[in-house]
Amino acid sequence: MKYIRLLSRLIVGMVFIFSGFVKAVDPLGSAYKFADYFTAFKLGFLEFLALPMGIFLSAFELILGLTLILGYRRKTIFQVLMWFMFFFTLLTFILAVFNPVTDCGCFGDALILTNWQTFFKNLVLMVFVLILYFGRNNAYDSG
Repeated sequence: MKYIRLLSRLIVGMVFIFSGFVKAVDPLGSAYKFADYFTAFKLGFLEFLALPMGIFLSAFELILGLTLILGYRRKTIFQVLMWFMFFFTLLTFILAVFNPVTDCGCFGDALILTNWQTFFKNLVLMVFVLILYFGRNNAYDSG
């Protein structure tokens, strides 16, 4: 089980680093995607937050990915990761069913996925996250 948890950490960590990196390379693209979401969900009054949220999300994903790979504060990171993935899996399910936005923007313009592909990608990632989350009592938390 130890090696399965390690593999899960590395896979999820690399996905988050890649996702955060491609968003960080094009912060305006991330801002446009957030603006699309705000418009689709009738939250246009929040469009002024699109760029800050795009920058925050890319930084958050990069940090989350790095901490996963480095194994820093594992128990805490696994809990944060579980809530993060729960939220985005639910969001991608809503996107897949109602299709208000054509693609999620998860990997910027580097890899464009349909909403259903994104939902299934999140389900696969969620399996790895669940392994980490439920194995967290066996993980060393450095603080």
